[in-house]
Amino acid sequence: MTPPKSSGLKVEEHFGFGENWLSFLSTVNEQSIASAIENLARLLPPEHIAGRTFLDIGCGSGLSLLAAERMGARGTLGVDIDPQCVAASRQLLQAWKGVGRIEMRSVFDLDAKHDGLFDIVYSWGVLHHTGDLWRAIKCAAQLVRPKGYLLLAIYRRTPLCGFWSIEKRLYVHGPGWFRSVAQTAFKALFKVGLLAQGRNPSAYIRTYRSKRGMDWHHDVHDWLGGWPYQSATPDEVIGFVKELGFDPVRTFAHNAKAFGLFGSHCDEFVFVRS
Repeated sequence: MTPPKSSGLKVEEHFGFGENWLSFLSTVNEQSIASAIENLARLLPPEHIAGRTFLDIGCGSGLSLLAAERMGARGTLGVDIDPQCVAASRQLLQAWKGVGRIEMRSVFDLDAKHDGLFDIVYSWGVLHHTGDLWRAIKCAAQLVRPKGYLLLAIYRRTPLCGFWSIEKRLYVHGPGWFRSVAQTAFKALFKVGLLAQGRNPSAYIRTYRSKRGMDWHHDVHDWLGGWPYQSATPDEVIGFVKELGFDPVRTFAHNAKAFGLFGSHCDEFVFVRS
C-alpha cells in the first residue's frame, strides 16, 4: 500500500513518530492504560463514550484507542499516516485484547460519505503536525455526526514557537549528531528547571506515567522531533471550530504567559456538533 500524503508532504518528510511508539510499547502496563483512561474521562465522561463510535486520528501507539475501548466505545477506528504507528497500534491492541481497526490513512483522505460519521472524533497532539493545521481540523470536524463530539489537543502558541520550528526541522532533516546533542541538552536544562522550582527531577520522571500513560524519555524525543509543527491560541481554535458548527463544551488551557522555553504544551478542547 502506498503511504498517503499530507498537505503535499511525503510521509518520510515527517518526523518518525512510529519508531518512537514501537519503542514505547515495551513500557506499557496496566498503570499506563489506567492513566490513559483517566485522561480521556477528564475530557469526556465515560457515559458519553460507552456504546459510541470512536475515531482516533493519528492513533500513534494505539493507547488512546485502547482506553476508549476499555470505556465501552464500539466501532473503534484508528488511523495514522506512519506505517510504524500502524504497526505499533496493532501490536498494542493485540497484546491487550483490543478489537479496533487500524488503518494507514491521512486525515485529509477521510471522507464522511465513504467512512461514515462518528459519535466521537479524537485527535490528541496530531493535527498541528500535518503541515496544514486548519484544513486538518476542518477535515476532522466533518466526520462528527450531529450531537457528536470533537476532542482536540493543539500546541499553544508561545514566543519561542519560531525557535522550536527551526529546531524540529533540524532534528528531522539535519546531521545525525544533532539529535543526540538536542536530547542531552534539553533533558539537562529541563532537570535544572525543575530543581530551580524546588522539584525533584527523579520523582517527576518516575511519576510522569500518570500523564496519559506516557513515558518522559519517549515524550522528549517526540517533542524535539515533531515536524511539521504549527501552534495556535485557544481563541483561534475555539473561534475556528465554532464557525464549523460546533459549540465548546470544555477547555483545558495552559498558562497564557508561558514563554515556551521547554516547548509548547497542548491545550485540550471538547466541542459538540450542533
